Amino acid sequence: MSTVAPRPAAFELRTLAARPSRTDLGGRVKLCPSADGWSLVGTDGRLLFGALGPHGRRQCLEYARARGVLVVLS
Repeated sequence: MSTVAPRPAAFELRTLAARPSRTDLGGRVKLCPSADGWSLVGTDGRLLFGALGPHGRRQCLEYARARGVLVVLS
């Protein structure tokens, strides 16, 4: 018997306009769960960064933070 787990909600990340971005992540990126980890996806649907495994979410958030993303919205 298998358990059907609900898919976690996507989180939206934004950079503040007052601080210049240090990267090409753009103004908005989304943190989305994937089948085997987590991904940062741009507003155009382009994959910006992906991380595998249970620690993938944290790796994505650290990647975004290192590139100037300041706010996490859910």
